[in-house]
Amino acid sequence: MLVDNMDFIDATIITLAFTSNDQKEECRAILEEGGMVNSLILVEAHYNIERITKNRNLATDAIKSILNKFEIVALDHNLLFEALKRTNKYNLKIFDLIHYVTALLKGCSSIVSYDKHFDGLEVKRKEP
Repeated sequence: MLVDNMDFIDATIITLAFTSNDQKEECRAILEEGGMVNSLILVEAHYNIERITKNRNLATDAIKSILNKFEIVALDHNLLFEALKRTNKYNLKIFDLIHYVTALLKGCSSIVSYDKHFDGLEVKRKEP
């Protein structure tokens, strides 16, 4: 299913929304708007929040609290295959390549991220 004008939200945005930092409020505002993620984004964000806060319950509650805000794309063999087909074309780590390919194939209007390695791709990057 293709979407129009839906943002793909990077794990960094979710992580920053639930940890102490200067971007917390602007990242929370992005989460309120909703968008698209894949299941790997949610796993990464949970891991990052737990690692930063040293609190597994906080990380779990954080992810649970946003599940209904997003269209969640499952990481399946087709998505992985599409990402692997592009490993030589893009200079992205496999996790970011999976995220990029999700946004690309689902027709997202942008990837919301502070990570500049998403710059110059077919799906534009924007910051909160």
